[in-house]
Amino acid sequence: MKQEVSNNLSESENQHDKKQGAPLLTVKEVASLVDESVHVVRNWLKEFKTYIPLEKSDAGYNLFNEQAINVIQTIKELHRKNGYSIKQIEHYLMTGGKEFVPRPSPAAEELLANELKEIRSNMKEIHNMLEQQEKFNRALVEKLDKQQQYIDESIKSRDEILMKTIRELQETKRIEAAKEEENPNKKWWKFWN
Repeated sequence: MKQEVSNNLSESENQHDKKQGAPLLTVKEVASLVDESVHVVRNWLKEFKTYIPLEKSDAGYNLFNEQAINVIQTIKELHRKNGYSIKQIEHYLMTGGKEFVPRPSPAAEELLANELKEIRSNMKEIHNMLEQQEKFNRALVEKLDKQQQYIDESIKSRDEILMKTIRELQETKRIEAAKEEENPNKKWWKFWN
């Protein structure tokens, strides 16, 4: 990566740093070199201006030396490949390459511990409620089974009584029909006499 920068720098016909003799690149050239848009590079310049060493041309343009280009490439790698946020990249540049590892404060740890206890308490309460609900459901199913059994027995008993009554009624009609056949002249109203 650094070799690529050196090759592109040596091929550039831009301004040269009078002190070091190294070529300086414009924002557009750096954007092309790191394969990013000019807008993105300018944004990084704005966000990380304290970490990117720039020089100004006589016309007031920003010029990048090899060190600045290396910082831009590091920013690109951290952001695009590693998914670092602006704050994480800033921490990385500020600490000279230490990765950003957020450490919760003791108050945050205590808060998390309390929340965890509360969650566990709620889980136990929910578990107890579920057990009670299961007991209630079992009792309800038993009661419904008993009611269904009672209804079934009542219907069966009623059906038996009804069938017995129907049979008796049919038997009575048969007896009446037989009596009527024996006495065909007798009128129906005289039957009761």
